[in-house]
Amino acid sequence: MEAFSLTANNNIGPEAVWTSIPLEQLDLPKASEGTLDKDFWPSRHEEYNRLEWDAMDWHAIRDQLGKAADRLERQPDSNPELEFRVPTMRERTFLEMWFGYGDPSVEACSTDHDRYRVAFGQHRICAYADYPMSEHDRDVMRISDSGFLPSGPLSPDTRIPMLVH
Repeated sequence: MEAFSLTANNNIGPEAVWTSIPLEQLDLPKASEGTLDKDFWPSRHEEYNRLEWDAMDWHAIRDQLGKAADRLERQPDSNPELEFRVPTMRERTFLEMWFGYGDPSVEACSTDHDRYRVAFGQHRICAYADYPMSEHDRDVMRISDSGFLPSGPLSPDTRIPMLVH
């Protein structure tokens, strides 16, 4: 296992904070709100395949993001220092991307009634939570119908780390 630490990226400013949000409170962009179905997923296929997300240890990813979410639920922070232990560079790269290294971090804008509109990172959220994707996208990304993990999608009340503004 490789241990590493990182300071979660916050390029938004002091009004943004890293915290944890239940999946059920997130509003992901819909295809009808733009070109998500035609442009968004295909733009991410190269990233998925380069990192071989189909070969990633998703149990380790879920474990490490769960620990980060627990910490951020107890102590939200604009630039938290986080510690991780992962089996390979693939998982490390995924976590680095989640927290804003080399790609925008997983971000959401607070709306009304405890809802959060996902601004960036929806592809990482969908992969992590094992949310449904079209057959075409699953084929391109080498994801079986059962998803990355045999346990299937995460529970809607699962908390995930997010940069919220």
